[in-house]
Amino acid sequence: MLLRCCLLSLLLLCGAGARAAEAVALRILTVEEPPASFHDSAGQPDGFVVDIVKALQRQLKDNTLIELLPEGRAMLTAQQEPDVLLFSFSRTAEREALYHWLLPVLQKRWQIYLPAQSRLQLNSLADLRQLNAIGVVRGDVRESYLLQQGFTNLVAVTSHQQNLQMLNSGRVDAIAGDSLELAYQLRQSQQATPLKLALTLRSSNVYLMMPKNADAGLVTRWQQAAKALQQSGELEQIAVQWQQRIRQELQINVQRDGHLLLF
Repeated sequence: MLLRCCLLSLLLLCGAGARAAEAVALRILTVEEPPASFHDSAGQPDGFVVDIVKALQRQLKDNTLIELLPEGRAMLTAQQEPDVLLFSFSRTAEREALYHWLLPVLQKRWQIYLPAQSRLQLNSLADLRQLNAIGVVRGDVRESYLLQQGFTNLVAVTSHQQNLQMLNSGRVDAIAGDSLELAYQLRQSQQATPLKLALTLRSSNVYLMMPKNADAGLVTRWQQAAKALQQSGELEQIAVQWQQRIRQELQINVQRDGHLLLF
């Protein structure tokens, strides 16, 4: 009788543990930054890194919906809810200890753009400080960098599309972004002002990541899936497909280093 009770207790504990593991509610969050992640014409998530995440989900048999949020809101959600997979976000010294860095997916330039007809010359941060207003995306790594440098002439909005609208209306003198995401936005906006690259500040590696306090088992599963996908060669196949798609859609030749694309 005692043995039966012990076995029953053990089974109940195992069942409770399994239910607890199943109860981990994952959220997958990213931002509207084409061609890495964006809504397609049908309103569904699309993009180079979206395809990477979908490949990982197939491997893990995970059906979590991919949510596209404003960047600041996505980062805040990850601070408040531990079991979150974030992409595509830059790996920086300030973020280093806060996240598990699961997989690098691309390299992103931090650049400043002017209207094509502008006569301004920007050669340094000192030149940038002289501008009346610079459009940035709230929560974006480029906004964070400029704030750390003491800039007080930033105008923060929730999307790169809003930045283009402000530049078009003359509300800002320049905007922060990179060539590919702005090329996609310009293609979608018939009224947008043509741009020219004025200054490259630096670049960063962009990752899939989870908060440090995320469920340990969940982190391990996604880490193992990322490693397996990389070893299988599927990551590089996705990169090649998007390299070709970007060339066809934007007539831009994107550099590739293995499975990493350079934006």
